[in-house]
Amino acid sequence: MAYRTLTLLSLLLSSTFAQDSDLVGCKAVSCPIEGTEDRCTVAEDTFLGIGTAPIPDVPSSLEGLSLVKAANLTVGEGEENAHEFKSIYYLGTPSDLEVNDLAGCAVFFNDPPAKIFQYPTELAGPRDDNGEAQNVTNTAAASGTCSEVIDQACIDRLTERARGIIDDADGDGCAPLEDELNSSSFDECSASWIGSSLLGNLTVTSLASLSTISGSQNSSSDCWPIVSKSDNLSEIAENTAYGNGTAAAYTQQVYKITPVLTVFSGNGDNNLVDEATSQMTCLKIVKDRPAEDYEGGEEGAAFQTRPSLLGAGVVTFMAVLLARL
Repeated sequence: MAYRTLTLLSLLLSSTFAQDSDLVGCKAVSCPIEGTEDRCTVAEDTFLGIGTAPIPDVPSSLEGLSLVKAANLTVGEGEENAHEFKSIYYLGTPSDLEVNDLAGCAVFFNDPPAKIFQYPTELAGPRDDNGEAQNVTNTAAASGTCSEVIDQACIDRLTERARGIIDDADGDGCAPLEDELNSSSFDECSASWIGSSLLGNLTVTSLASLSTISGSQNSSSDCWPIVSKSDNLSEIAENTAYGNGTAAAYTQQVYKITPVLTVFSGNGDNNLVDEATSQMTCLKIVKDRPAEDYEGGEEGAAFQTRPSLLGAGVVTFMAVLLARL
């Protein structure tokens, strides 16, 4: 199938400031560049960007596990919210870890936290009363950790509750975990999710019986969106959201933060863990290459404009056709 995938010459100026964060994007994993955009094809899906981070606080038997978020866009026609923003998630596993030995669940919080990562920043925002430009966050390049956008009490409550449910469950425990997260209030999280103690739209998936992407499945691509190139990738979830053709909608959907709650347990045969262990990882597409890396260099950078200044007509004009291989 062919996908019309939105390509902005660059929504935001790439910053020279770097943040100390394990969440990285195409610059770190060496995605190919097409013109003024990053491109990464994994198996049959072509993405306009990725974000990857190690899963924190895992026992030694699970060291090296990571998560990847990749995003693309199918441009629709006619209806107000016809543009399809798809996020696909992968689990990265070290080459010496057998993916079939894993058991547990992953929970994807599809509604982003109320806060955003604040860095890097640049002097390009609205002017103050004295006419001075204000620091604003470079949304595309920003990265960070969950503790910057979710209250620690919320993280502790969710990870603790997840461990308890998985430890008590018959089977993988993903269904009761999903029921609990969907039906219960978590007061500790009300400040993190726009004043609500409910957690919004969730995607829950089992981490058992995963399949890794084979070399033949990815033979047509020169992109492997993970820091350690010897690691394996397994697709674990996807989510689709809809929006209009404005650059603001593009920024909101493509660069939103997705918290991921992982819970690992023993599988009864080859137990990698003796008891349930849980973690929270925050993923986001990160576009932090300097402008000179792209076609046109600094001249191309001169054309790069903030999303708030780009109209729907400009966004539609920049759409290009990519093939889903």
